[in-house]
Parts: sequence; structure tokens; C-alpha cells
Amino acid sequence: PQMKYEHRQAVVSTQSTGEEETPLCRATAARHQTVSAVSKEIATSRTDKFAVVHVKGNQFKVSINDVIQVDNLDLDPGTVITLDKVLLVGSLNYTLIGRPLLPASSVTVTALVIERGRGPYLKIYNSGKHAQRQFFWGKTWHHVSYHESLTTMLRITNIQVSNADLQET
Repeated sequence: PQMKYEHRQAVVSTQSTGEEETPLCRATAARHQTVSAVSKEIATSRTDKFAVVHVKGNQFKVSINDVIQVDNLDLDPGTVITLDKVLLVGSLNYTLIGRPLLPASSVTVTALVIERGRGPYLKIYNSGKHAQRQFFWGKTWHHVSYHESLTTMLRITNIQVSNADLQET
């Protein structure tokens, strides 16, 4: 036999007004209280902020004046760019987490292109019967190749947080 489950909301009476308050109302009130506290902290915050940004398939935790090395961006040195994909931003007293991204109107991370160059010199070693036949050692063929990828160095210049879209999500 199937059993029926009844979902009952706990009803709590408040002493000051005598009205009944459900857990949903308490959760909404707690959320509004948290949003107002974080908004106040954002407005008065002068501490260092950090952010997690997504650039060309990689995620970087950055703060102001950090230098990151990303895959090749076709930009000249001295160009100021805005990193749009911000996953998380925080400070000493708060953290805002995007689902999956924070709105672009509430968080702005700007960076300066420092230089373009080459990445580390990688040695790629391949062996087995399907390797390109470069040399024979033991019972298998071996192939060695080398690779340098183009990279771009970015310096994070500003992390700006506004509470415009923080109110209701």
C-alpha cells in the first residue's frame, strides 16, 4: 500500500503582533536582512576585494594588481579590457557567488594588457606502435616534439562591485 505524506507548515505566532508567521516568511525576511547588510558593506567597503574570473576556458582568482598569464588574446600592450565572466567576488566580510555568473551590471573587473609573448617550452614525448617514426628504441618507436604557445600577460587594475542587481535574483 502506498502511504500519503502530508506536508505541514510550522506556524509560529509572533508575540508583538499576534499574527502567524510561516517559515517562508521568516526565510524571506532573513534574506532581505542579509541583502541589506551586504549592500551596506559594499557601499562602505574599502578593503581588498578578490574575484574569480573566467578567461578563455580557465578560471583565475585575482585581486587588484595581480598579474595573470592567459592564452593568446589578439590585443596590443597598453589596452584596457573588461573581463565580463565573473563567477565570484568577495571581500573580508562578504562573498557573492554567481549561478553560474554574476550580472555584468553589478561586477566589473578591468585589466591592462602588459605584454604578449611565448609560454613555456614544452617537450611532448610519444611512444608506441602508432607514434610517428622518429627513432626506434627497444621494441617501440618514439617521437619527440616541442611546443610553445602564445600567451598574454594581464594586470588586474580594478574590481568594482555595485549593488544594483543584488536586491532580487
